[in-house]
Amino acid sequence: FDLPKDLFLGYPCISFTGNKEVYISNHRGILVYEPDEVVILTKPFQIHVHGRNLVIETYSKEELLIRGYILSMEFC
Repeated sequence: FDLPKDLFLGYPCISFTGNKEVYISNHRGILVYEPDEVVILTKPFQIHVHGRNLVIETYSKEELLIRGYILSMEFC
């Protein structure tokens, strides 16, 4: 059987609910946590989430959920 590429390669899996929520699994931690920016470390890159009133609603070793008004996202 084949493993999903995101798990096999260590890539994050990202899903959005409109511009109000972003769910990220397979992350390696939080580097920055501010009301207007959250920076998440993943194996191949950092994910910068920009917005207003950003709050981390759920956080565990494997997944996190950010809620707020999401304006943009960058992969660095």
